[in-house]
Amino acid sequence: MIPSKEKCFELLKKYRVPENIVAHTLQVNRVAMFLAKKLKEKGEEINLGLVDAASLLHDLDKHMTLNEDSGHGKKAAEILESLGFAEVAPIVRKHITTAVLHSPLKTWEEKLVYYADMRVKGNKIVTVEERFEYLRERYGKMSEKAMREINKAEPIVKEIEKEILSKAGVSEKLEGIDIN
Repeated sequence: MIPSKEKCFELLKKYRVPENIVAHTLQVNRVAMFLAKKLKEKGEEINLGLVDAASLLHDLDKHMTLNEDSGHGKKAAEILESLGFAEVAPIVRKHITTAVLHSPLKTWEEKLVYYADMRVKGNKIVTVEERFEYLRERYGKMSEKAMREINKAEPIVKEIEKEILSKAGVSEKLEGIDIN
């Protein structure tokens, strides 16, 4: 089952997701849905409801797992599975930066939520390069392993970006997106 937009907002409130994370989530949702609709217009099969829900809930656990090494994404997926939202859970589990190192993103829904998150820093749309600069600064300093994984993930994300943007017929600037 896929939660409605209203249910997603209820869950964000229920799990006390801070306003700054909700603002980030809303911007990720705008990017993901913009690209999903563009791809759908080009004939790609995409479950818009799934992209909508997963992009809104991808950071459901962020504030709960800030000081954990590997809990982010996993905890949110477990919460969503326990609530009967099994279709959304794997996308949320796979949205973390290093997920692409361990398991390729296979579906458009996975790619879109992952990529949209890689384009949003705070609540601002940025380039993949800017996002990775931030990730290195924020998380790469935690350990050599974290820095290595962030650096390994960046070229994979650039390939995902190329695939999405070329098939959607959109430039890296995301012209036409409603950012309000």
